[in-house]
Amino acid sequence: MVYTLTFPDGYGYVVLIALGGIPFLSNMQGNIVTFARKPAGVEYPNAYATPEQAKANQDAYKFNCAQRAHANLLENMPQTIAYMLFAGLEYPTATAALGLGWLLSRTLYAYGYIKTNKRYAFGGGAFWLCQIGLWALCCTTALKML
Repeated sequence: MVYTLTFPDGYGYVVLIALGGIPFLSNMQGNIVTFARKPAGVEYPNAYATPEQAKANQDAYKFNCAQRAHANLLENMPQTIAYMLFAGLEYPTATAALGLGWLLSRTLYAYGYIKTNKRYAFGGGAFWLCQIGLWALCCTTALKML
C-alpha cells in the first residue's frame, strides 16, 4: 500500500533545523564534555566533578559547566523538536525562524556557560522566548484542528 504525505512549502527548513541542526549541536556539546573530562580528572561513571574537585581545579569547574550546559540542552531538546515538527505543519516559516533562533540562542547559552560561567552572558536566555513561541504555534495549530 502506498501512502502519500503532503507537507507545506518550506517544511524542509523545519526538518533541517529540528532533525539536523539541533542534534548536531547536541553532538558538539557532548564532544566538548568528553574532551573536558580528562583534564578535569572526572572518572566514569561520575557525571560531575565533586565540589571539592571543582574548587581545587579550574578544569573541573569548567567541566561541570560544560556538562550542565549539555544536560540543559538535553532537557529541552525533545519537546522543542516535537514542537517544531508539529507547528511546522501549519506555520513552516515562523517555526523555522523560531527554531533557528532557539538553536543560535542555545549555542550562545553553552558558550557563555562554558567560557564565562554565566549562562545568559551572550543572550543565551532568548531560547526561552523561542521555545514559548514554538509552544504557542503548537497550541494554535491544535486549536485549528478542533
